[in-house]
Amino acid sequence: MPVKKSRRPAKAKADVLRGARIEHHPVYRTPVRVYDIEAPASRRDPRAIADRYVKQLAPKLSVDPADLKFDKVNESILGSHVLYQQQHDGMPISRAWLRVDVGKDGRVFQVMNDLVPAPAMTKARRQTALMKSREEAKVLSGEEADANALNAVRATDSGKTTVSEHELLYLPVKDVPVLCWKVIVTTEKPAGSWKIYVDAYSGAIIERIDLLKRTTGKGQVFDPNPVVALNDPTLEDSSAIPQTAYQTVVLQGLKGTGVLDGDYVTTRTTVNRATSSSHEFVFVRSDRAFKEVMVYFHIDRVRRHLTTLGFDGVMARAIEVNIDGETDDNSHYDPATKALTFGTGGVDDAEDAEIILHEYGHAIQDDQVPGFGEGSETGAMGEGFGDFLAASFFADMKPASMRPTIGNWDATAYSGEMPPSLRRLDSNKKYPKDLNGDVHDDGEIWSACLWQLRGELGRLTAERLVIAHHHLLTRTSKFEEAANALIAADKQLNGGKNEKTIRDIFIRRGILPNPKRKNFRAGVPFSGISAAV
Repeated sequence: MPVKKSRRPAKAKADVLRGARIEHHPVYRTPVRVYDIEAPASRRDPRAIADRYVKQLAPKLSVDPADLKFDKVNESILGSHVLYQQQHDGMPISRAWLRVDVGKDGRVFQVMNDLVPAPAMTKARRQTALMKSREEAKVLSGEEADANALNAVRATDSGKTTVSEHELLYLPVKDVPVLCWKVIVTTEKPAGSWKIYVDAYSGAIIERIDLLKRTTGKGQVFDPNPVVALNDPTLEDSSAIPQTAYQTVVLQGLKGTGVLDGDYVTTRTTVNRATSSSHEFVFVRSDRAFKEVMVYFHIDRVRRHLTTLGFDGVMARAIEVNIDGETDDNSHYDPATKALTFGTGGVDDAEDAEIILHEYGHAIQDDQVPGFGEGSETGAMGEGFGDFLAASFFADMKPASMRPTIGNWDATAYSGEMPPSLRRLDSNKKYPKDLNGDVHDDGEIWSACLWQLRGELGRLTAERLVIAHHHLLTRTSKFEEAANALIAADKQLNGGKNEKTIRDIFIRRGILPNPKRKNFRAGVPFSGISAAV
């Protein structure tokens, strides 16, 4: 008589979200951020770890893993960040990204999810099928989409306009992917760069995004500028600047070509740039080439500082700089060309190292999170980080009254403050009551938090945390998400020992809710109180 073999009970699959903290989509309730994950350590390749985790997580995200296309792995001091983009009908869905953050020990510690969930994808498939069934429905050619995008820019901008790239893809509109063309348009006068989404069937403009990262005031080598070097806030653009305001410096990383081309900076987009066969570029302020030396030295130095902080992979390229490409008192970083342009209104912007570092801050963020700044709060964080980078880097060499300010030389052309400044980092603004929609004004809320963080943790710890947490953000992250990302970064870098300090700063500012006060925010006023007594 045959012996009946007993079967072992099937082993239950481990819950990939066990013990994790989860933030949910407001409509679909799918996880949009998963963190504090209790994942096991692994010696496998980070992509293999992420691929396996994504396969297990996909049902909980309400997505088909077959629709996810691996993009790349970004390495940082926090570990590896594995990126996937969602596809529909064989084409990418813009902004539909999944990022799996894997620590150096092989543990998955965070997931950021911007994917389109199944209910919305069902609507998208129905719409796609309907449009394909209509005889009159015709997809615009790339040339037709370019023409519509150019017209959209010409409606408000004059001067030469050029299409630098276009791509047929899907864009979520009210969460449902719609077929459209993404067109990048650049303008010369005034300098501009635009991302235009054009409906692939109707030709209508779905969305228009200004890509330039701008600042409103700009200002040899000065280190950082003559107002600080001389401790003289009464200086003006027309003032005679004594030799004591200048510093003799070493220009590192030169390529030996007789021009200012180096490891991290090149002035190749500057017309008629300085040349020297002896590689000596010694000029004074009245020489136009002085500004070239300013941008080269200060950008090169701060980029080498990133390496000392552990960010050797961030901005590992020579950024192109035009020292006087704008006649306005304005400067910008263009994510389409990945280049910097400085203005000459008032005090020339490239004469003030704090303005230079502010603009370079935009390039750093765009390198860490391509497209960073497409949300209003993300844009404000971009301005706030630029201010923080400039202020933190130069604070220890500035008089006490100028430390929480930036652009003291640039601002002599327009500021009535004493000392003159472009902006301050010690405001008492709170979130959300002091938001006004201007990224520079709202950026003062964010920079004030980062400045407090520097005061509590010290310069190097704060700078390392601030730059590291960018790896955990998306192009549209909000203040609260970024505050939580700082906490997550601290857990990876410092074992979480600074979490209380970080939370306290952002709770007092209103960015994080206060659990001791029923999760109310410090920056939300009680509207029921009458001003009259």
